[in-house]
Amino acid sequence: MKGGLLPLLVIVAVPAFVVGTLLGAGPAAVVGAFVALFGLITSLGGPLWPDLRRLAVLAPVLFGAAVGPRLLADLSRPAAFALIVVIVTAGALLPLRGSRYSTTALGLGMVTLFAYGIPLLSPASSRQFVLAAAAGVVVALVLRLAFGIADPSKPTRAAVADLLDGDGDVSGSVSLWHADGRRRWLGTVLQEAGRFRLARRSAEALARRSDAEDPALDDLRARAHEVADRVRAKRSDPPRATTPDVGNRPLDAAHAALDAIDRAAGERDDAPVSVPAEARRDLRSVPLSGWLRTAQVRHALRTGLGVLAALLLSMRLRPGDPLLPTLLMTTFGVLQASWRDTLGKAWPRVVGLAAGSAVVIVVILLVPSAAYAPIAGVALVIGLSTITTRPALGSAAMVCMSVAMNSSLRHLDPVGTLVEYVLLTAGALVIAVVVGFAVVPGVRPPVLRARVEEAVSATVAAVRSLGGPRGDVVAAQRRALRATADLTPDHDRLTTDQQADLDRFREGLVDLRVLATASLLDPDHEHPAVGRSLAVLEGTAEPGPDDGVLVALAGEVRTVRDRLV
Repeated sequence: MKGGLLPLLVIVAVPAFVVGTLLGAGPAAVVGAFVALFGLITSLGGPLWPDLRRLAVLAPVLFGAAVGPRLLADLSRPAAFALIVVIVTAGALLPLRGSRYSTTALGLGMVTLFAYGIPLLSPASSRQFVLAAAAGVVVALVLRLAFGIADPSKPTRAAVADLLDGDGDVSGSVSLWHADGRRRWLGTVLQEAGRFRLARRSAEALARRSDAEDPALDDLRARAHEVADRVRAKRSDPPRATTPDVGNRPLDAAHAALDAIDRAAGERDDAPVSVPAEARRDLRSVPLSGWLRTAQVRHALRTGLGVLAALLLSMRLRPGDPLLPTLLMTTFGVLQASWRDTLGKAWPRVVGLAAGSAVVIVVILLVPSAAYAPIAGVALVIGLSTITTRPALGSAAMVCMSVAMNSSLRHLDPVGTLVEYVLLTAGALVIAVVVGFAVVPGVRPPVLRARVEEAVSATVAAVRSLGGPRGDVVAAQRRALRATADLTPDHDRLTTDQQADLDRFREGLVDLRVLATASLLDPDHEHPAVGRSLAVLEGTAEPGPDDGVLVALAGEVRTVRDRLV
């Protein structure tokens, strides 16, 4: 959504609205339009077939979230509130299954709140709501297929290629590869990308120690970019690997890894890699130990509580109040996993609310009411185009759009509408920033030194567990994943250099773990340096001039750790 919501609204919501209208949904067709929009958001960002499978599984949930609370509210508003809170809280837990589910949680929450709160210009029957929601789900499925059918695996290849010439995420790339059929050639690229990153990092460390620019490093980066482009391409030419002889062990190792990647990208062996089913189940399951300390679980509880508070506040509004979505969506959109991130979301809305209110006051004083409709249209375009890229401007535009549209279409008093908008937005911000974190406070993490030492200890234990009982391996890998994730500062105030060191430290630990795991899975490849690298990382040994890439990287990670602590 880098270009804003407007393109998606035109491409997705308009067709869903048309289909719903043709099916007889009447005024409820607007609900189907947003079901399609947010339903598609739940399945974007990954390879086509896994995304379609996820959307197909979620389709009944999306349908129920769109229809259930709205129809249940006619019988019992408390029951509708309870259903909304359950759906939103459960959706906020989905990212525990992986980062791919972050958009799923966002889309599910938005579908639930928007379908419940969106005002209609005229009454609609239960049958019309059902038709609209069904049309929205079907349109989302069809459009997701259309968006990805030309190149279903493009996101997987892009994520893997980013490991070579970008800031790729190793665990996220492995997750996409696993979900997208575990193609052998991409598995080879993943394995060799780990070795390449280790070798490149070691070469960069050696260059920093000598305080000399090495032209061979620039050549390596240029070649890595070329090979990454071959991985990203839908089709690739035959292998053309040529290893430069630079006389530098880390650089030679890096070029050798690029050779293997180049060959794999040229041959494109699409045969699936066999992974035991029990291992897949273990690695996908969510650990329950220490669940309340997990930021995502606390965020889910906080989101459910915040939405409930907003719903209770909405009981003071008149039935069918057109600003109900403002209250609900602002609360949901501002609430984030940490208080700092929540403030980061709230501040642009405060700025936008102030700026938008000032513009509305000028419009009320100087512009005739006949011009409110075109003003609302222009503000809507600006808001949807900028709300994700320039949130303060987008929020200001949405203030203007809401007041102008409700004044022109519903003949509401613009001053009263503006006052209500300001009060509801302020209430939503107070709920998100104050109430949620007061009732479900964040858990202050240990000091940075303790987190760094825990990450080292967990990484060493994870590497040493490889080859042991499967249960011990899974437990150790989970501990290592959690320890490296907990390195992210929330309350710490770090300098720019410290933040860069922390990023390098985290990436180095991940690379160590990935290379050791790849070595275990490859019976023809031995790494006698693994034990020595762990000793260097722990500080019981020193790297020597004849040591390989892995030991050199362990030495660099230890140096960064010493700077951090």
